[in-house]
Amino acid sequence: MTMPPQELAICREILAGLTAKERNGINYLFLEPVDHAFFPTYLSIVKRPMDLGTLATNLENGIYQDKEEFYSDAKMIFENAILFNKDRSESAWVVDLAKRMTKAYDSVKKKAEKKAARLAGGGDQKANKEKTTKDGEKKKGGNGGDLKVSKEKASKEGTKKKKLSIKLKRQKSTSSLGDISSAGEIAPSDDSKPAKKKMKVKLKLSTGSDAKKGDAGKTKVKLSVSSKPAASSKPDPVVAGKYEEVPMNTFRRAQCYKIISSLKRRQPSACKWFHKPVSDPAIVKDYKEKIKNPMDLSSLSSKLDKNLHSTVGEFVHDLRLIGANCLQYNTTVNDSFRPVAIDFLTTAEDLCNFFIAKHESPKTPYPSLLYCWEDCVKIFSELINMINPEDGHQTAWYFLHPVSFFFQGSWPEGYMDKVKQPIDIGTIVQHLITGSYNSVGSFVADCRRIVENCHAFNGVTEPLGEQASRLNAIMEKSLGQLSLFDQSDKGAKAREKAASKCMVIKRPEKDFLREIMRELRAATYTDKLAKITEKATMHFEKPVDTTIFTDYTEYVETAMDLETVDRKIESGSYATPEDFEFDLTLIFKNCERYNGPKKNMHMITLGKHTAKIFRSAWRRKLFAEKMRGGSGSVAKRPSLPTLANRASGATIGGKMGVGKAGGKKRPASPVPEERPTKRVSIKGPSRTASKSVSSSSSGKSAPKSSKKTFSKPPPKITPSDPSVPVPMHVAIASIKESYPGRRQNKDLEGWEAECLKFLRQLMKHPWVSAERPKYIFHVPVHILFPEIRESYAAKIDHPMDLTTAEAKLLQGVYLKAEDFIFDIALVFSNAIAFNKDGHDVGEPMSCAYYEASTHLLKYIRWLSLEVLQSCLTNESGPVVESGSATSWKLTIRNREMARKEMESIVFNELLDITEPGDKFSWSEQECEKLLKSLRHMSDQRNMGFFVQMNFPPDYTTFISKPIAWDKCNEKLQQRRYNTIGETVEDLRLIFSNALKYNEGARHVNKISGVAYDSAMHMSRKLEAAIDKMLLTVGDRIGRERIDMLTSHRELEATERAEEEQRKRRWEKENPGSTVEVKTKLRIVHQRNSHRKKMTDFEFPFYDEEDGEQVESDADYLQHAKALYEKQREARATMQQIALSISVSLFRKHQESAAAKAWACEMAQKAYTERVRIEKEKAAAKKEENAEEVPAKPRGACVSSALNDSNRKQIKMSIQKRKKLKRKLTFL
Repeated sequence: MTMPPQELAICREILAGLTAKERNGINYLFLEPVDHAFFPTYLSIVKRPMDLGTLATNLENGIYQDKEEFYSDAKMIFENAILFNKDRSESAWVVDLAKRMTKAYDSVKKKAEKKAARLAGGGDQKANKEKTTKDGEKKKGGNGGDLKVSKEKASKEGTKKKKLSIKLKRQKSTSSLGDISSAGEIAPSDDSKPAKKKMKVKLKLSTGSDAKKGDAGKTKVKLSVSSKPAASSKPDPVVAGKYEEVPMNTFRRAQCYKIISSLKRRQPSACKWFHKPVSDPAIVKDYKEKIKNPMDLSSLSSKLDKNLHSTVGEFVHDLRLIGANCLQYNTTVNDSFRPVAIDFLTTAEDLCNFFIAKHESPKTPYPSLLYCWEDCVKIFSELINMINPEDGHQTAWYFLHPVSFFFQGSWPEGYMDKVKQPIDIGTIVQHLITGSYNSVGSFVADCRRIVENCHAFNGVTEPLGEQASRLNAIMEKSLGQLSLFDQSDKGAKAREKAASKCMVIKRPEKDFLREIMRELRAATYTDKLAKITEKATMHFEKPVDTTIFTDYTEYVETAMDLETVDRKIESGSYATPEDFEFDLTLIFKNCERYNGPKKNMHMITLGKHTAKIFRSAWRRKLFAEKMRGGSGSVAKRPSLPTLANRASGATIGGKMGVGKAGGKKRPASPVPEERPTKRVSIKGPSRTASKSVSSSSSGKSAPKSSKKTFSKPPPKITPSDPSVPVPMHVAIASIKESYPGRRQNKDLEGWEAECLKFLRQLMKHPWVSAERPKYIFHVPVHILFPEIRESYAAKIDHPMDLTTAEAKLLQGVYLKAEDFIFDIALVFSNAIAFNKDGHDVGEPMSCAYYEASTHLLKYIRWLSLEVLQSCLTNESGPVVESGSATSWKLTIRNREMARKEMESIVFNELLDITEPGDKFSWSEQECEKLLKSLRHMSDQRNMGFFVQMNFPPDYTTFISKPIAWDKCNEKLQQRRYNTIGETVEDLRLIFSNALKYNEGARHVNKISGVAYDSAMHMSRKLEAAIDKMLLTVGDRIGRERIDMLTSHRELEATERAEEEQRKRRWEKENPGSTVEVKTKLRIVHQRNSHRKKMTDFEFPFYDEEDGEQVESDADYLQHAKALYEKQREARATMQQIALSISVSLFRKHQESAAAKAWACEMAQKAYTERVRIEKEKAAAKKEENAEEVPAKPRGACVSSALNDSNRKQIKMSIQKRKKLKRKLTFL
């Protein structure tokens, strides 16, 4: 038995929805079976594994007999995942994905079944219609005016309802209906009168199980005729008006996007409340209880992006739902959100008609609203504003929501027995706004049913019944007027006007669109990591080459580029501004859709940046067009009472100086009159004439006014009072005015522009930044600190400040760059010279300025030699190797020495290592920036050789330490680098290895040549990134050290002050005492004997009641930072100690091993010697024994017998034999 085709189609649609591209982010774990090698205990927990791949295979192979078996296996996939991972804390994210897929499965299943039911229902209706037309028999009436009804033969036995075929024949004069015979004939009445309107006939037939036993074979016919629909007639059912469901496609989805963007542009004040879901903690719980289907513009756009709307009607329903939810929830008296929702819905309906209905004509793609829906909403607003006279509460409070809402989600006992069709105001609003009512009569009937249900359940005399009666009294008046209007000629005209209503949107001008494109193309984008600036639209100018990006069409449905947009502008294809906006937005959406799954962060960031620029320019240009009246689709905003239209006598509301805003009168605010700012002049020691600073840019003073002004005059500063300090901004303005010949940046020479760039970068330093400087070097010292004028002049012969140096540069005083650098260095060398004496005695401010100037003097030397590279020379001269020199030459040798100094500081700095998985520290982030600077989009071709560890087979023959970018990144992520220098060393090694390996073959092998050139290019880029990093990190290391010293100094000063204060208290409390308090602990212990006993370390205990001991947050942060630095130093010291201990232990182990080896060798030698001695002793002893008992000589011992002295002399001779000789000769 195989699955029916209809059920098979449902299952296939569900499977396609679960494996769709938009769910790739959550379904990837369930596409294939679980690998039991990684999870060996899986089968012990999950008895029947299942996945989407197996599910699809089973479905195609006919394993499932019906859809219920398929449903069971589909749901089992996600239930298994939850079952296996619910007790595993590290797999909580898998449970979350399984739950999300379960919700997706329910949603896809519901849609698939609904679609199948709709298709099946349409086919049945069509078949029934054809059958009725073929088999139905119609009988003609005999006399004029008679009606004859005949039964239709049933095609099957057991049919519950019998079908009738009715034919009505009328004479010239319309007759009223009389009695109805049992045979179905209706006799005409004699006193009939002609009617102006056509008569409506309703026929109701009932047979079958409801008939009595005696009437089993009879058919009951009930006929009612009316010339005008009465108000008391039975209402029509709540069914949406006739419309044809139009499937969503690319064009219709684009029109939906245009509706949303146009709605945001035309109703910005209304749309700002509907941009995002309701998230206010004060109302979110109540909102979810009252609103079952929340919706907002962001969720609507997200559903469009994910293609979750199968038809256009679903999109329009969701759009209307936003306003319906607002009207349903905001039901307080005189609620201000209700008019906002009505404006939103009105504009939304106009836009839907313009962008959707107009293109689908004569089809009706979505249900239409009642032509008088705004009047219906006003009726409810009137009911909502009613107040009970006895308690002052809303009369309609218990009718705003379903009865179950007031009983915690369940119906009260016996309610459904008395009330067959529950209804409430909120439900009616939902039906009204979503287009569920097809006539005014159905709306009126539902409104009346509210009161009827209340009376049926609570009675008329109960308090709720009385409130329902009061509502009914007001409601009936409005509903009666609405019914009369609907039946009148005015109502008919209103229906025709609503059906033909269509808004007009003016076509955008070509010049306006060209200006947008020019501004968009002029935008630039700077990569924060690689510090590379490029055109923002460079990658979006031409169509994407699908021969290179072969999978582009798999991600992007409709391609778009700027050249295509230009052609459409010139051809006049853009009929509305929304069409142009959609095409531009489509470019950046396509970029994100294609590069998002590929994790191409550079292109994603570039697309978002360019889209942001376009949105900003689009809104700005549209607003300008709106103010000029250039857009016919947007009305001009009424002018507000400003200074200009008041002076010209403009009025608002017919009264001078009084305007209306939002229907309320608002008094005119007083107009402050302009008053000239007083001139301030500052006389410095090197100036002979003072310059004035005028508040007017043209140099003309405003006319004097005797009237009172609202602006506070500036403080009086006279040049004759040098003891009064001058504000810094006033002093800066005065210095600049004293150099009138200052040039613009474009008029400067090359080296002057480089010097100005150097100064601008110096002014961005955290200590010198003009926004909030920590140390002030911007103006002469005696202006800000008049009290040290004489002492400063005695020590400093040539005062200088940054503003004066800048003004002299712009005026053209300097002849070369070294003169300008000398003056900049003079600013800080003067500060060092002036504060040296105070630094020696420990004066806090002098110490701070002395140390800061020392660091800044070193920093500007580094910065000048880095920024002014075009001014460097090969001249010989004094070389500054390190430290804070007061002057230096701009030479290549000095730059090399400065770089070595920065490398010695930065590369030896220990990294502040964090735990793997945590956020990087600032030093680790600098290393990460170096790595990312090599992976810019523009270097993708060059870095292809060095990203992964894919080397030729003979690579290790030439290279001893192979390494790639991935390996460096892995080591950084695993926190295996201890210093910045180690990171830089590995990165340099990547390209030095490539240069070494490809040096010999680059002229022979083409690939080796490309790899060699790429390594040279990336090596230069790496060194440039290292130069920037050295300058930034070296400055930060110096600043942190000085900040730490300053914190220590402030902490010590605070402790000394506290110690002096305690001593004074002691002397005051114990007059004449000779005891000298030496420690803080003893003082506190004597005053607070109830505290802890003294310990072996110094720890001050403070009184909680003593307000003087309370530290501020800033002090606490400084102390915490100082403590952190101490801990950091201690940690570094401990690392060094641990390293030295480890080295000493290793050496001791080596010495111990060597000693053991020597002892073994000596023991072996001693053993060998002992064995030799024992052998010698044994041999000697044996010889002694041999002398005592001589041994008998053996015959074989010839030598011993010959050596015997007692033997007899024997003479022997040897004679040769002839025979032997012959034999030997023969041989």
